[in-house]
Amino acid sequence: MDKPNEINILTKECILTALLRLMDEKNYNDITITDITNLAGVSRMAYYRNYKSKEDILITHLEDAEKTIIDNAGNRSVSSIKDIIYYVSYFIQENAKFINAIYTAGLIHRLTDMLNDRIYNYFPISHQSAEGKFAVRFYVGAILSVYRYWIDTGMKEPVENVTELLCRLIDQDNAIEYLVFPQ
Repeated sequence: MDKPNEINILTKECILTALLRLMDEKNYNDITITDITNLAGVSRMAYYRNYKSKEDILITHLEDAEKTIIDNAGNRSVSSIKDIIYYVSYFIQENAKFINAIYTAGLIHRLTDMLNDRIYNYFPISHQSAEGKFAVRFYVGAILSVYRYWIDTGMKEPVENVTELLCRLIDQDNAIEYLVFPQ
């Protein structure tokens, strides 16, 4: 990796870390760019070279996290709804502080849209009907609600237990009707 790219990655990490720390101390809407740059130890120029707004920090990190989860999922055998739920549950556990920041910033719609799009892109929907499209949104919304509750209650349950619970709650026969797993 070249030196300027390493510096840019470090700058972005410092800015994200600063925003997350500030969100522990202050209301998200009260955090200023000056607060972020001061805590991150970066100039305003470095900030604006990478981001347009506070929201952009979180959305950029969410997009980067999405790329990572897709790359990692591609390296694993994903052959069932349970596999998908386990992998997403593990991701949620590992990124709980960041996911909580997405909720706090009022950007959960971006995570919801990302997951909906990912399902549509990763799984050829076998029924292109409105019912199939509604079903995907129904399951994503329900699952995100369970993850939110898991985060809010301190994530005491292990990933495996949350995965099992979600699998029991999902009508898998009905869900499978809308998805075709890639070979």
